[in-house]
Amino acid sequence: MTRLDLHDAQPEFAVHRHPDGDVQLQVRAVGVDVHITIGDLYDDVSLLAASLHHLADDVDEDILDGWQDTPDEFDGYITVDRGRYHVNLDDTHVGDYPSREVADIELARAMADGGVFPNAWCITDHGTTVAIDDDIRRWHDDGGDQLAPLPGVQYRPGDRLWYAAVDWPYRVVGDWGPAGVEIHTDGDPSIWAHVTDRSELRPDTD
Repeated sequence: MTRLDLHDAQPEFAVHRHPDGDVQLQVRAVGVDVHITIGDLYDDVSLLAASLHHLADDVDEDILDGWQDTPDEFDGYITVDRGRYHVNLDDTHVGDYPSREVADIELARAMADGGVFPNAWCITDHGTTVAIDDDIRRWHDDGGDQLAPLPGVQYRPGDRLWYAAVDWPYRVVGDWGPAGVEIHTDGDPSIWAHVTDRSELRPDTD
């Protein structure tokens, strides 16, 4: 048996009946034409019709009904490493963030800023790839192409403030409203905290 493997996203199929009565099935892909002569018997051509109907049904039921997109390098990704959530979009690193929710917001922002809205995935610390399109798209506005305003934002990056009972000032890295505020000690960005209880933060008014 001879096997012919061709790759074509839009192959063409046709069935013709020639003047001599023979029915021919034609398949065209990547410039290659394959002609299969069925013959001129009604039962054989009827069987061809039934097979083509079954093929269409199989595509609908076995493939399209359970369709799930698979990741590619130009999609949006969130990965977890050493307690930080890293965001990549269109094969470019966007940044790393203190929580999944903050990473969701920043991936949504990067999509809006770049005008690209591919599928989004989270690769868990166990290596499982999970589709997170709904988690990302909920941060876009009704038009779907801009980041929606974040409620409850109080601080700007670089703002100086006090954190809980710590007697050392902090600087704001980012304020993501309902997703909290990331801060680091003034003068040492390696000592950081992700604060979701805003009552623990006090603006430096000096």
